[in-house]
Amino acid sequence: MPYLKAKHLSTQGKRLNERVKTANRKLIYIGGEIRFQSEMDLEDYIDEKFDEIFPSLIKIKRQHTVKMQRCDLLCCTKSEKQPIIMELKNEEDRGLVSQLTRYRKAIITNKCFDDKIDYSLPVKMIAIAPSFHNDNYTDKEASKFEDDFCFWEFAVENHHNSGQFKLLSQIYEISYPVFGLPEISPNLDISSLPAFTCNFVGRLPPDYHTDFLKLRTLLLSQPKVKEMVSSTYRKILYGTGDGVNHKKVAEITNTTNGIVLFLWLPTAVSKNLKTPVTRFGFVLKQGSNPFSENSSIEWVVCTKDTINLKEQPQPNTFSGMTRHGMLKWCKPNMYLTQAALGYNNSFWLLLNLLKGITPPLDNTTLEWWKSYAKETPTNLGWFIDLAIKTWNYRVK
Repeated sequence: MPYLKAKHLSTQGKRLNERVKTANRKLIYIGGEIRFQSEMDLEDYIDEKFDEIFPSLIKIKRQHTVKMQRCDLLCCTKSEKQPIIMELKNEEDRGLVSQLTRYRKAIITNKCFDDKIDYSLPVKMIAIAPSFHNDNYTDKEASKFEDDFCFWEFAVENHHNSGQFKLLSQIYEISYPVFGLPEISPNLDISSLPAFTCNFVGRLPPDYHTDFLKLRTLLLSQPKVKEMVSSTYRKILYGTGDGVNHKKVAEITNTTNGIVLFLWLPTAVSKNLKTPVTRFGFVLKQGSNPFSENSSIEWVVCTKDTINLKEQPQPNTFSGMTRHGMLKWCKPNMYLTQAALGYNNSFWLLLNLLKGITPPLDNTTLEWWKSYAKETPTNLGWFIDLAIKTWNYRVK
């Protein structure tokens, strides 16, 4: 099913989206830290505040592309017109030196904007990130352009429920709200929604609106999560993208068969499979709100398709197995038992889920998993919380 893009917006829809853009998430509170929700949000902020943060520089172009190389910001000094390339990262990256070196080569070869930039001067390459991997310093020392590299660390802190951006011992205000702070109630006003989302919500029963907006705020408070609406306005997806190689965290379908929430949760996968999560849908007890964390679950369904209630197994019957080794239909308090199938215990499921993280695991992760392994969940909130925590380990 195709998903709507900005190009599908009407003129009125574009005006609406521009109006609500600043009200949408920009900063998120997660893991005890405040950060930009995405690298694009960081770039937007630097772009908007460029003259204030860098008063000695001139911004030539953002996202400048030449010879298949695209730098975040192409700049120069006001005094001498010395060329400067800036690369912005919202998280630690170990390949910055090679990346900036490629940009340098492309810029010098083509001498872009030579009426504004003096290419007789060395190209300054600046990386701005919350932290830098040690490999970057090793690569810098080995580079013949060592003196032309600058690594600048930034930090984002909470100040009266909005952000403060700290760079080079200076502090700059961030007017965006911080999503996810426990003491702050999210904005649940439907008028603040983007055009496509507003259309999707308009097709939901009014009694579901508040709980949907609470769930939406929670999902969009996670790093790298985008919101995508289908062209029929019957499906809304949350993840890095809608393609098969993109990570997803949640999907909501609104069809003639009812409204169903799907979550990507840990699954019983063999060790040769790359994806330790799969899509699960929830059949709720009659009268339950599909978005409320307090709703009681009747069935957890492992499926890539819509849920057909006619497939619901009868008592004492076998529902069939998926390729992941999970029962397609299982009771909520049997989910962990099924997901840990093939492992000695659910702890090994955690290790598979977190593969790529070097042991030993930190105490917070261990305690979190131990608490989950002891529970017998029957409410939707437990599974939403697990999907959120799973997402944050997957996108690190």
